[in-house]
Amino acid sequence: MLNPKGDLAFFALFSVLIVGTLACSRAPGISAEPNPKARVLMLSGPAPQEDPQSKSRQIDYYGVLLHSQSLADQREALRKILDNPQKYVPRIQQSLRDYPRLLRDDPTAAKRAAYLSALVRDPSLPAILVKTLGAPDVLGDCIYDCPAIFALTISSRFGGWKLPTDLDSNLETVYDLKAEIANISHISLKVGSIDDVMQGPGVEEHRKEFEGKTEEQLIQLAGPANTSEDSRIYAASWLETLVSGSKNRLELYLLAFNDFEDASSEYRSAVYYSIYRAELAKAQGR
Repeated sequence: MLNPKGDLAFFALFSVLIVGTLACSRAPGISAEPNPKARVLMLSGPAPQEDPQSKSRQIDYYGVLLHSQSLADQREALRKILDNPQKYVPRIQQSLRDYPRLLRDDPTAAKRAAYLSALVRDPSLPAILVKTLGAPDVLGDCIYDCPAIFALTISSRFGGWKLPTDLDSNLETVYDLKAEIANISHISLKVGSIDDVMQGPGVEEHRKEFEGKTEEQLIQLAGPANTSEDSRIYAASWLETLVSGSKNRLELYLLAFNDFEDASSEYRSAVYYSIYRAELAKAQGR
């Protein structure tokens, strides 16, 4: 049986659709055909989002830390490594086994591996590094302050590593290591004066430039963004007298990662003592 009301409603709806379609096809600038691009977008859906963890797995953070010239990239890589240090211990071990060769072939990677071993504090690392102290390349690198002796000093003083009793005491590196370990036992966190660590006309020349600067400002001035090596040395020397907490400890290590060789390793020495102070502050909960 026919339903008059239902049939009328159907025909009314059908008529509206026909009229609307004709109007669209005749109106200027309006096409009755659907936009093919819109159809593709509807079918394809939103673009898949990249998995941040997948991206993180693709980055060789160890390689970045050992070779990148970008301070920002080094900082990110160091943070990632310290988030899961045991993952990187085998690679650090291998770098330390190769340390004498790396000093010749890739000195930046060599020193950064040593500095990283001081931060990671796995007991296997100083045990490997200390065996290189008699290598000619290491002896040559350690005429003045050097990464190997610094890293071993940190491991001994703050990492619980015990100096082996069978080291060759005739080696200059062994003598210097023992002396450095003894020296830092006398470090104080008392804020000092630049005159305590450096004298000469250059100090007066730079006094206005650096005196009164905060720890963070001095770190910036001692860093690789400063193109003047002399200025970096003075900034690091001022910093050496100022550090009394551990809040900038990793930033101080990044100064070491970006160190340079001056005539008598003044820059390295100042940065190392700044780090010793930060490590002492950390050990004291400051």
